[in-house]
Amino acid sequence: MKIKSLFFALCMVAASANAQFTFIDSAGTPVESGSTVTYGQGQVGDPDGFYNYFVVNDAAEAIFMKAELASAENTDGSFFEICFGLCYDEIEIGQKFPANGSVFIGQGEQTLPGNHLGNTLANDDPRTFTFRYYQTDQAGTTELGNDFFITYSYDPTLGLTDNAFLDFNISATLVGDYLETKSPDSYTLSIYNKRGRSVKKKRITTQTNRMPVGDLPAGMYFVRVVNDQNASKTIKIIKK
Repeated sequence: MKIKSLFFALCMVAASANAQFTFIDSAGTPVESGSTVTYGQGQVGDPDGFYNYFVVNDAAEAIFMKAELASAENTDGSFFEICFGLCYDEIEIGQKFPANGSVFIGQGEQTLPGNHLGNTLANDDPRTFTFRYYQTDQAGTTELGNDFFITYSYDPTLGLTDNAFLDFNISATLVGDYLETKSPDSYTLSIYNKRGRSVKKKRITTQTNRMPVGDLPAGMYFVRVVNDQNASKTIKIIKK
């Protein structure tokens, strides 16, 4: 995952400058309004494709907040999950989160763990989702300004050349009852469906292995392997 800062219109920057909250990532690092986080292939769904975040209350009193899918490119919002207070998937442009009410953040406090943004579809189409976070009244019906914008980008070209884990091979990408793999390294093998959901996971310690996959429905899957040096490789397969 990469992160870079973008500059939106001057009005957005001005509103952010007066914000009574700070948006931080999972490491506690403040994030600028207008930033973009980018994920590549092999970083889809939970947990690899989830961007976890917190909102910190900088005001001298409790605040209430909501989020909105402000815009999207090359997608209508499908196959994406946002958690802000509550979790929603298959979202739409203009949809607000939470749907009813607002997220309460006490004075000097921050949101609880679990809030995240995450693409759940692994395919060859790049797409972006831009979210707006803003203060409201307790009912969540009146906006109080202080907009914060962040864009989640899925770029399928990233990760395709990140093959430090070269000593791993699959005998065939069209599979039936078994997935045959070969590597001199020990590694963890995970299989994800096209929505980024993990459907199988196994620790492999032998050079050759046959993983049963006959119970999986026919369709496209992604095989991701990670060795003990944290090098990874992702390969697309088709289950017959």
